[in-house]
Amino acid sequence: MIINVGLSDMKNKIIIAAVSVLFAGCANLKYPNWQYVRIENSLPNLNCVYKIQESCNEEANECFDWHKKRATTFGANTVVITDKSNQSQYSAGMWGVRGGENMNTLAEYYYCNGAKNINPVN
Repeated sequence: MIINVGLSDMKNKIIIAAVSVLFAGCANLKYPNWQYVRIENSLPNLNCVYKIQESCNEEANECFDWHKKRATTFGANTVVITDKSNQSQYSAGMWGVRGGENMNTLAEYYYCNGAKNINPVN
């Protein structure tokens, strides 16, 4: 009986691992090559074509990945952060203090040519 419990736990761990890999893969399917989008503080060169400007208000540091994923939907490979600020929001309630840090970013998306751009190997 002890062996069956061990196998059952192992099956659960395998199922959880498979589901985790599946969800991680969904972001790559919806936003192909988002990992290769560059984050810059200024326009890297003049061989860039402007696409669009967007803002993000998420928990700290989640905006960078959000901008990279959104950039792929507009055919961009470079995100230029034009404005960034952090806000702390906390509130006291019956169950204690709640809240955290939010990051507000304004970014422009570009398609850039040049040696610094990483092209994924297909």
